Amino acid sequence: MHRQEEPRPNKHALRTAGTRAKLLAAASQLFTEQGFENTQLEEIAARAGYTRGAIYAHYASKEELFLELLRERIDGPFAQLRAVLKSEPSTAKRLEKFRKWISNQITDPTWAILTLEFKLYALRRPSARAKLQGMYDLLCESNGQEFAELLFGERLFRSNALNARRRLALLGAALSAAVVESRFHPELLPRNGLRRTLNDLMEAFLQI
Repeated sequence: MHRQEEPRPNKHALRTAGTRAKLLAAASQLFTEQGFENTQLEEIAARAGYTRGAIYAHYASKEELFLELLRERIDGPFAQLRAVLKSEPSTAKRLEKFRKWISNQITDPTWAILTLEFKLYALRRPSARAKLQGMYDLLCESNGQEFAELLFGERLFRSNALNARRRLALLGAALSAAVVESRFHPELLPRNGLRRTLNDLMEAFLQI
């Protein structure tokens, strides 16, 4: 019996995907250069080679555009990390690989700062906060429990699930703060020093 081939995307779908990819790339560049609040939709459209109307054809607001960009930057790396952790039977080695992965994230500190900027922006705007919280809830639902089980071991996780997830949440907050502080005190937290500090934080937070 022949397997039925999946339908190929039509020209409109391909064009839509191409437009969204260009808008996301332009938004990523401008958010990185100028920050979230300082970037205007007209600038994103112009950088991508479109008019402002092209953005509204795909995104209802700058917030929605940022959230999709954030989701895109989280989903891919998380999928790769999940695959790496699942392939390792040893809990100790999974923790070590997780530590190494987290440590490597400081090579791109810009997005840690942008994410913090958007969180502060969203705290003062209930609709933006609800959207951001909704996205994090979905990510936590799909990734949080699975990561906690992989890192701490299913038996240990189930015996203390709330504490495990709380520690992961606090670890993320502490790492974001450390990256931001490194920009204010580079003499105290140069990249190599920051890696050591992050490793110390992970040692403390990943113990149950």
